[in-house]
Amino acid sequence: MKTSLRSLAVRGVDALPPGLGRQVRTLVRRPGPREIGIDALDAELSRATALMVTSPERAQALLGEFVVAPPASPPPDPFSDPYRQWTWDLYRRISGRETYETAHEASPFDLERALARPFPYESGSLKLVGRDLVARGHLLDTLSKALPVVHGSAPARPRVVEFGAGWGNLTVDLVATGLDVTVVELDPKFCDLIAQRCANGPGALSVQRGDMLDFTTDEPFDAAVFYESFHHCADHLALLEGLHRVVRPEGVVLFAAEPVQRLAYPWGPRLDGLSVWSSRTHGWLELGFDTRYFDAALARTGWKGRRVGLGARPSETDVIVATAAERAG
Repeated sequence: MKTSLRSLAVRGVDALPPGLGRQVRTLVRRPGPREIGIDALDAELSRATALMVTSPERAQALLGEFVVAPPASPPPDPFSDPYRQWTWDLYRRISGRETYETAHEASPFDLERALARPFPYESGSLKLVGRDLVARGHLLDTLSKALPVVHGSAPARPRVVEFGAGWGNLTVDLVATGLDVTVVELDPKFCDLIAQRCANGPGALSVQRGDMLDFTTDEPFDAAVFYESFHHCADHLALLEGLHRVVRPEGVVLFAAEPVQRLAYPWGPRLDGLSVWSSRTHGWLELGFDTRYFDAALARTGWKGRRVGLGARPSETDVIVATAAERAG
């Protein structure tokens, strides 16, 4: 009984906005990460940067010890131009860059080493590899259950487009399973890595270099998949609207391991240590979305989503399955 009550209490605190949740944890002497100002970022990040190459798990543990103090309240309408300007101003302050360019999304790595041991395997961290395997496994299981909805029975070779495939770990899974996969990836080195890693798979693979916002297709797909990539999009509303032209009317869109959670603001740059490190070090766009805002954004662009988790509490492994609002209704 004590365990059940404790579990309910934890879920209740997790459901609170971050600032209020931190206050509650402080009262019970479990405050969680400490808050720092943006001006103190460089000093905090330098220790993690020194560890990131040799021990990424320890670096991430250090980054997990703090969050950037919430910014001043944003404009009230999260769909307005002033709100969007607020998010870009915050990005500039966190990243230290005057403007955001998609070129910032490049990831430095050695191609030959990555072919033999891609991330997260090259980290040598069982914890990081385990998290990745669990998240990908849950995504594949969710996709397997969503695909039959497309045609009434699973097609012999479903057509899937994967946006922002990065290291290609999920791509390898999809192609090895026999799917017809199109990858849309911005980084040319990642394109080369994915093509070589999937060269001998039983499924079909097409790798297209480009921005996910610019992708078009003559033949819509059964499913579109985002795995840790949607939050890098510079115009998520435009992308959501464009997905109706990418997937079939009866198709599905999966958002996997994306930062859709309780935030102190509707959407914008995330303020946890790892996210601000990524933005300040590489210039990456690390957006987060409050759960209520994400539902509203889906509805505004003609989608309806349902969250598929592995447990009772929301987690980083959750998958949001979206279908066209007409069909969902």
